[in-house]
Amino acid sequence: MARVGSINHQVGKIIKEHNGIRISKLTQRNKSNITSIESGHKISDKFHSYKSLDNARNDLKNLGNFAKETGIQDMSKIDINTIKDWVYSKDITYNTASNYLSELNKVHSHMNFTREEIKELRNELKAELRENKLNSREYKHLDKIQLTAKSQVALELQRDYGLRVNAATHINIEKQINGNTLLYREKGGKLSEKELNPILISKIKENAVEGKYELSYNTYRDQLKKEIEKTGQTYNGTHGIRHTYAQKQLEAGKSKLEVSQELGHSREEITNTYLR
Repeated sequence: MARVGSINHQVGKIIKEHNGIRISKLTQRNKSNITSIESGHKISDKFHSYKSLDNARNDLKNLGNFAKETGIQDMSKIDINTIKDWVYSKDITYNTASNYLSELNKVHSHMNFTREEIKELRNELKAELRENKLNSREYKHLDKIQLTAKSQVALELQRDYGLRVNAATHINIEKQINGNTLLYREKGGKLSEKELNPILISKIKENAVEGKYELSYNTYRDQLKKEIEKTGQTYNGTHGIRHTYAQKQLEAGKSKLEVSQELGHSREEITNTYLR
């Protein structure tokens, strides 16, 4: 199998092809065969400002590294489910997610998804995410929520340890578990670790296949949404579980700084959006 190169190398090739600096946007739009996922109008398939080019480069590197952690090293193999998992692993509003999808719409030919799939995902995100982050999205009585065995593992990792959904649904047993300690990456790539309950460690291993515990985001989300709504609560996404975790840690006597560190936030002020 031929080497595809590092993520940086692959992103560099994509960006080079879509570099629109000093190229007329109007001319390129008229030549283009792609349309906006929002308006349906023809758009340029290039990035025409240094800022948009840099944003696209950084976002594609972030996506590529996310996919690499799930075992995909060739960016041409990234499909819509990987895109979906990537977007939902972030603390973002719909507007930010829409910006990501607009970038991907331009470069879709380099990956394994279609513009129609991007449009469908955008509609899903519009219904799933709020236009603005809410100050409080926590759930009540999560300890009474019971999912299927495999999904229950992810729920307990989020509920009891505050993990983001991607870290809670993708675990390589050999590389990430040492005794009762789970090693995982935060959103920015920083390594963190949590000391887990031995019973939960056993559950992770019991639900692993060939040394990997992996759970589809769609499967997890659909089960969680159904059970949350059974309790009469509004479903606020899987990320609402982290809001619940943050609030409980604060109520247990931890400082905001400690809660911020528990959540893996780069800045303490980010944690304000998680607390009432």
